[in-house]
Amino acid sequence: MDELDPVFSTVAAYFGVLAEPTRLKIMHALCLGEKSVSQIVAQTGATQTNVSRHLGLMHRHGVVARRKDGTQVIYSVADQTMVELCRSVCTRIAGTIDERRPLRRQLLKLIPASRKRAA
Repeated sequence: MDELDPVFSTVAAYFGVLAEPTRLKIMHALCLGEKSVSQIVAQTGATQTNVSRHLGLMHRHGVVARRKDGTQVIYSVADQTMVELCRSVCTRIAGTIDERRPLRRQLLKLIPASRKRAA
């Protein structure tokens, strides 16, 4: 299996992009449409420095795309697989939580209406 180690390392790094709550918040913000850094900061409640650092990592991994618009940098989702992965995990977790618990309701808010019916 040593020959597969580089593959497993690459897959682990891909999953690692999602392994931080701030990056999940950023992905959620961008799922709703492209945004400037200041809009992402406002939506996530994180500092600009923190958001910029996470966006840099996400860009390096090909998860988000960026473009310049005057003096602003605008970010968008570049990897729809990552979006589907996030939604699948949220659906899975919501399905294991008692319906009366607030966490389930919060998770279900993250999933588009067409996905909720399948949950």
